[in-house]
Amino acid sequence: MLIGRFQVGNKMIIHCRKAGRLRHQWLRKWRNAVHTRFISPIGTSSQSESSNQKLQVRQMLLEIFPEWGNNEDFIELHELTGGITNMLLKCTYKGPENVQNGYKTVLIRTYGRGTGLLIDRDREFVSHLVLNSYNLAPKVFARFGNGLVYGFIEGRALRFDELSNPSVYPFIASRLGQWHRTVRVKVIEEGLRRMRLEFRQSEKVEVSKKRPGNIWELIKGWIDILPQIEGLVAVCDKNQDLQQVRMDAKDPESIQLTLKQILSRELEWLASEIGDFSPQVAAHSDLLCGNIIIPSELSRELEEAGRNSKISARHLHFDTNPIAFIDYEYMMPGPRAFDISNHFQEWQGFACDKSLIPKPVRTNQLLRKWCTSYLQKEGSEVTEVMIDDLIDEISLYYGMPGFYWGIWAGIQSTISLIDFDYGGYSGQRLVEYWNWKRWYLKEKGSRLYKCLK
Repeated sequence: MLIGRFQVGNKMIIHCRKAGRLRHQWLRKWRNAVHTRFISPIGTSSQSESSNQKLQVRQMLLEIFPEWGNNEDFIELHELTGGITNMLLKCTYKGPENVQNGYKTVLIRTYGRGTGLLIDRDREFVSHLVLNSYNLAPKVFARFGNGLVYGFIEGRALRFDELSNPSVYPFIASRLGQWHRTVRVKVIEEGLRRMRLEFRQSEKVEVSKKRPGNIWELIKGWIDILPQIEGLVAVCDKNQDLQQVRMDAKDPESIQLTLKQILSRELEWLASEIGDFSPQVAAHSDLLCGNIIIPSELSRELEEAGRNSKISARHLHFDTNPIAFIDYEYMMPGPRAFDISNHFQEWQGFACDKSLIPKPVRTNQLLRKWCTSYLQKEGSEVTEVMIDDLIDEISLYYGMPGFYWGIWAGIQSTISLIDFDYGGYSGQRLVEYWNWKRWYLKEKGSRLYKCLK
């Protein structure tokens, strides 16, 4: 893919087009570029301000897509729901002009307030471009100051109760297996390095601090900016016997600890205990139901067939798998078992019904079928030993998603304007980590731990 300069009056928007592979030339010198245009979330302002925001969106779209003509009234905007951090607009051109490239519907995503503290937007941008080169993501048309314009994937997002549907989860597992085998971490890292180098050279941008390069460094950075969240403190207080920093102390009852001290030591312990037990991949890191899209055809088949009926086996081949993953803002090099475990934790939904999370044990037949679909690739056989090993690997990372999202939600509770109980959610997610650690320490001398060691 190639990133070129797309001149828009006296402004400039980064315009992207596919060109087969990453090249050094895809980063050109630009001034007053992408960061000059900001779109406020529609619906968060007064009626007059909202009308002005919609006009800004339509004008920007006509600049990006000149083939749409020059009449803003032909562009229909529809705000989509489902996320809890960003605004997503479906933008459809309804005019009479003949659109030769076929793009009449695109998406605009504007970033949530303060999410730059949590998310590396340059990494997200480069990751999206790389995924598109593998046909695993829609095309990116433009990047502006606080968002992206990219292709629309026809279909709908899954509901959380569909993640465990036996007619659906083989597709998800197969797609994730393909993703982990195909997407190269080094390609993303090299593209990101060149992009930042070009910014520094052309704009004399000063880099104030090193950005995290993997999931462990990312969590460490989050802990560094985490305030004393009441819900997290309460959960930690209930699990003092498991706190590693107290286990290390000679007199654990007498020490006074901050939330950062407790969680920083837990992260160190977690990395030392399980950090080497799973291969590093380009992890999606956010495979909840809203980020998994199924086409309308498959949706209709599901509705007609019912939960226990099988859908055509032709979809299971990786070239025709109808499942698509969206939203790549949390993509980061990380253990594959974290990415898989994180997806399974999402089976509980935002209500955190933990009874819906599949148990990571070898006797769980649902999990064995899921792992078979994940491991399956053309021309190879999936053995029982391979399935056993993957389940053991996954079980070691079952507490990490709760640790990750508990900290994330704690930060969101102080910066987000969205009507969501991030504080309560943070405590509910961190419970998953402590429950897992209690299990892990109990099982540490078992056959599972010995065989992994």
